[in-house]
Amino acid sequence: MGEVIRCRGTKICSPFVSRDPLNPAIYYVSAGTAEIFECKPQESHTSLAFSGGEPYGAQFDQYGRIHIADCAHAAVLRVDDAGQPGVMVKAYEERAFRGPNSIAFGADGTIYFTDSGPMGETTLEKPRGSIFSICTSPSGGQILRPLALECLAHPSGITASPADPKILFVAEMMQNRIVRLCQRPSNTYHLNVFYQFAGGLGPSCIACDGHGKLYVGHYDFAGRCYR
Repeated sequence: MGEVIRCRGTKICSPFVSRDPLNPAIYYVSAGTAEIFECKPQESHTSLAFSGGEPYGAQFDQYGRIHIADCAHAAVLRVDDAGQPGVMVKAYEERAFRGPNSIAFGADGTIYFTDSGPMGETTLEKPRGSIFSICTSPSGGQILRPLALECLAHPSGITASPADPKILFVAEMMQNRIVRLCQRPSNTYHLNVFYQFAGGLGPSCIACDGHGKLYVGHYDFAGRCYR
């Protein structure tokens, strides 16, 4: 039986870990209090950052900096060394994001995030959710580009496959399915349905281990976890 951690805050989501294999801590997001918590062994909880909005997802980059997908701020935030979050991106081609939901990093440091807005903003009737990436340009700047633009029904969790850096998996909640994005030599991404669930509302979070196995948190009354 897995270990149960009693978290602080409210509306707990997006558990994640450090890239340092020697760091045993587990991190999680409290969307209700806009905090990012660190939980060390013996359940010592520390608030590391306060976004002041409604964070749904967070991850560390290769330098140990926390990046936050904040729905209320409709932005991706990056936490500085003083623990203060600042806006990294909040719009694409002068069009504001609906509200970032989940964030992941590729092996090369590329940032991937879903943009779905609050529940009900992107639905089966109006599939307007998107997936974006942020990569470093040759000049050292940042390039924001859409991988799937305003075509998904509430994309939530996202993960990059450690087994194949050219593959992403996204939980499309309102379609009750997992979609896979494959990068082609032309640097475009092709999207297909990887797995279709039956019953329940839909998948809300997703993770991939080093062997390529997927773990999916499914949003329903039973609160199932699939592997």
